[in-house]
Amino acid sequence: MYNKIKTGLALLMLFCLPGLASAQAESKTYMYDHVHMAVPEPEVAAQWYKDNIGGEFIDGRTDRLLFGTTRIMFLNGDAATPSTGGVVDHLGFSFTDLAATVERVRAAGATVSSEVRDVPGLFKLAFIVDPFGNRMELIEDAQHLGFHHVHLRSADPQATFAWYEATFGGIRTNLRGRMDGILYPGNVWLLISQADATFPSQGASIDHIGWRALDSAETIADLQAKGVEFTSEPRDMTLPNGIINFFYVQGPEGARIELVHRAADMR
Repeated sequence: MYNKIKTGLALLMLFCLPGLASAQAESKTYMYDHVHMAVPEPEVAAQWYKDNIGGEFIDGRTDRLLFGTTRIMFLNGDAATPSTGGVVDHLGFSFTDLAATVERVRAAGATVSSEVRDVPGLFKLAFIVDPFGNRMELIEDAQHLGFHHVHLRSADPQATFAWYEATFGGIRTNLRGRMDGILYPGNVWLLISQADATFPSQGASIDHIGWRALDSAETIADLQAKGVEFTSEPRDMTLPNGIINFFYVQGPEGARIELVHRAADMR
């Protein structure tokens, strides 16, 4: 695990702008870990994503997928509110052939809410709503395939960026010189758009986002020193491939955030 994290940090430094390395040293950087989505039938949703978006089953479970080093995990949530307009608005996935991907997911039951368009200087993109009510951005970024980004909404994006950078570190830079963001180990972007109003993520179809805790006690001490609000006590969970320890904290504007410590032999 630690070698993977070191590799992720090395990749991050390729994106650094002058002066950002010193800023990183001032804040511990955490690896991005997962997203938890609420759907009526978790295993059905996971299979749909595997067949149409990608990923592989992980943790000995068929309700979660691995994209690179990031897990997409599906919770049971019959009454979840669609994420669109919430603090966690949508997720982004990148493909080599966006047009073919859009046609594939359309045929598999997704609603294409915004057809493929080419944004000059950025990349091709389209928006869909999956069959379970989750808004997704599909893009064609050959430099960064697979799980690409988490897109938040905030009344004050700069203050929200500052909170995430101070809390979880990462490299604050621009995606293709066009979009302000933070790049985390695991090669995941955090993007934030201006919004006059949002609603909390808990109870929405994208229920929470998560970072990797290298050591629970060390992480708790670090976050306590930063004044982060804890919303649960740490507890263990036994999975078919190992034991995890996890807890939740409160992010800006109601973003629910999970910190997970995984056994050394877990991907």
